[in-house]
Amino acid sequence: MTEPTAEQVEQLTLAFERFTRRFKVAEAATALERSLTALDIQTLLFVNDHPGCTLGDAARNLHVALTTMSSSVDRLVRRDMARRERSEANRRTVALSITAKGQEAVAAYVKGYEASCRAMLVSLDTEERAEFVRLARKIENSDV
Repeated sequence: MTEPTAEQVEQLTLAFERFTRRFKVAEAATALERSLTALDIQTLLFVNDHPGCTLGDAARNLHVALTTMSSSVDRLVRRDMARRERSEANRRTVALSITAKGQEAVAAYVKGYEASCRAMLVSLDTEERAEFVRLARKIENSDV
C-alpha cells in the first residue's frame, strides 16, 4: 500500500474534526438533559453492553483510573441509573448493571448518535452511502 499524501491526511483530519463535533453535540444534549458527564454516559453505554461487568472492567475499557470510575458509578447509582450487586459466585466482586432509568438515557444517547449519522449519510447518494459504510467498517476492523 502507498502512504497517504499530506493533503489527504489534512482533509481527513478536518472532516473527522467536524464529524466529532456533531457527535459531541449529540452527547452533550443527552448529558445536559440528564445532568450527566461525558464519562457517565460512556459508563452507562459500557455497562449496558456488558451487564454484570466489574468496576475494573469499565475503568480499563474507558481508560480511566479506578477511583474516577468509582465516582462515575456513584453518581449513576445516586441518580438510580445504575446498580451495584454482589456476585453470588464471588462475594468480594461487585457486578454493575443499569436500571430502567439508565436504559432511557442510553436510548436517548443512541437516538442522538443515530441522528448525527443519518445527517452525514443524507448528503450522499445510495451508492456513496454503501461505499462510505463499507470503508468505515474496513477502517474499524483494521489493526491500526
